[in-house]
Amino acid sequence: MENEMWRIRWPVEVYGFIAARDNLDRNRNLLFSQTRDDPQILTQQDSFLQLTGPRRPIALIDPVVFEIQLKVKGTAECEDETLMDRAFEYGYGFGEYGELARRPWAGNFCTLEITSALLSRTVAATFISADVIKGSWPVDYRGRVVARTADIDEDFVLLDSGEGRLQVNPDGRIVLQRGVVCVEHEGMLTVSVEAYSEAGTCRADCVEFKPQKSLTSDGTCNLGFCTVQFIVGWSPMARKYDMMYDGN
Repeated sequence: MENEMWRIRWPVEVYGFIAARDNLDRNRNLLFSQTRDDPQILTQQDSFLQLTGPRRPIALIDPVVFEIQLKVKGTAECEDETLMDRAFEYGYGFGEYGELARRPWAGNFCTLEITSALLSRTVAATFISADVIKGSWPVDYRGRVVARTADIDEDFVLLDSGEGRLQVNPDGRIVLQRGVVCVEHEGMLTVSVEAYSEAGTCRADCVEFKPQKSLTSDGTCNLGFCTVQFIVGWSPMARKYDMMYDGN
């Protein structure tokens, strides 16, 4: 997110939502949602919104409507500033299949750049769980969990602890910020866990999942000090004639 000429200065506390509506479900499919009491802090060095969605894949059957309502938290609510309050349509003209497309959208006091990719013949990979099943996560280690598919040369961030320790529940569960990835039928889903200590030590491992039309897959990443297990559920994507058959 680019900060234009405004009276707000870095860092900023951002709250609000970004949502998509497609033909599968006209309800909001939230990509970002933060309340005023729990805003996301952006700096000039790190001005990327950490998305928490979508909750399911976004289907481009007809143009998808994106809604953006973002505010900057002030000292009092009456002093809050509107960063962006608008909606736009995303259609087939925004990019080629299998390639990343970037498009800027101007708001009140900022420009938001949306990065997206069109994929065909995909299945949805839903992360059911991520658990430390052996060992423990060190108290001084930050962490990232990212996914990558064969056709898109870009990390899909599932969890980033930032400058703080990666949080692990008492039962070993790691709560991911995002949990759905689209994977090509003939492709591969690669999940990586990265751990960084305050002293500069880095540990990383990855696991690959072959796409399926249904059921679940499991795999592990071994970081030495602990082993993280992922369970992924698979489901097919709806197609246009499926919608016609259902009468929509």
